[in-house]
Amino acid sequence: MKRLPVRFEGRPLMPMKATRVNRFVAEGKGRIRYDRKINLHYLQLLVKPSGNEMQEITTALDLGSVFDGVTVTSDTCHHNNYELIQRQKQGKTSIKELKKRQAKNRRIRRLNLRHRPARFDNRTSPKLPPTIQANIDFRKWMITKLLQYFPITKIVVEDVKFNHYKSTKGKNFSLVEHGKTELYDFIRSLGVKLETYNGYDTKNIRINSFGYDPKIKTKNSQVFEAHCIDSFVLACNKTNLVDMNTGEVSDDQLVITNNLTICKKVTFIEKIVKVRRCLITLRKLYTSKDRPGGGNYYHKLKDGIKEVYPNFSSKPNKCRIKLPGEHSNHPKNWIYINNGKDQRFKCRVTNYGGTRINGKSFFRYNEWQNRKIWSTEL
Repeated sequence: MKRLPVRFEGRPLMPMKATRVNRFVAEGKGRIRYDRKINLHYLQLLVKPSGNEMQEITTALDLGSVFDGVTVTSDTCHHNNYELIQRQKQGKTSIKELKKRQAKNRRIRRLNLRHRPARFDNRTSPKLPPTIQANIDFRKWMITKLLQYFPITKIVVEDVKFNHYKSTKGKNFSLVEHGKTELYDFIRSLGVKLETYNGYDTKNIRINSFGYDPKIKTKNSQVFEAHCIDSFVLACNKTNLVDMNTGEVSDDQLVITNNLTICKKVTFIEKIVKVRRCLITLRKLYTSKDRPGGGNYYHKLKDGIKEVYPNFSSKPNKCRIKLPGEHSNHPKNWIYINNGKDQRFKCRVTNYGGTRINGKSFFRYNEWQNRKIWSTEL
């Protein structure tokens, strides 16, 4: 039976059956709440719980270069499945291209400074590449969100290893290997038990438990058998496989002991990297009349609108830039831009292109508050 997470005074309790949740809501002892960031309904308890007994709840992560499988299970229930869609490694929307564009605009801004101080040596810290760091931060965010709703006691991670000295075919493994120590240290700092398994162990568990390998080869398929099947078998309780004929116990072969009803509903969360306005670089692009389908902008002067140019689309997304040659932070005249193409990267912005609307901020705690999220169930 489906169970809902329970929270009381800012801490998670054991998930509750749906029938009991309905009774609590009808008696006024709780309210149903919804977290849109991870597509999760939970019960906000309004009365003091009768007990604090806890079962072991395990979260498992199947790490990948683009897709991560995440599963939450207990001894008696398979709770939730999530698939994290990391940023693509190649293409115009990749983090690599984003950082290139960022560096280019930063250099242009610094060149426009009249009195530039001497640069310090900022290449001394052992930083991770932006693509790998973004993947790790996404996984940390997911673990932190789950800890808010489930009293997780153990986190199981598939430890990715590859001998790059013997073979050059493991370039995609390096995206997962680099920075895994940072992820492990973060999990240990939360006071949660960490357990790791090798990739070949995960495959053996699948085959021993189901009698065949249910995992499909197509990585981008939005089904449970693509990535969450690995995180599911890692999250379940396991024991050594026993040969029914000889009674011999295998030390390197494991099998699932939980008798759980598998929930194949998967929630997909795609990471969206917001593209900030590159005003200095794109000023000529915005002010070009010859560009086909150029950006809709107009000069707003004291006596009103002076010129209007073609529009990308009818979606409102206005921002303002300084006129060419203006160096003050408060110029007399502004160029107001309405570029509908930016609507792909920004969601519900203010008229001047900021991150607040109706008093609500969409960029808090160093993260954007909106991510693309959807669910599928077969």
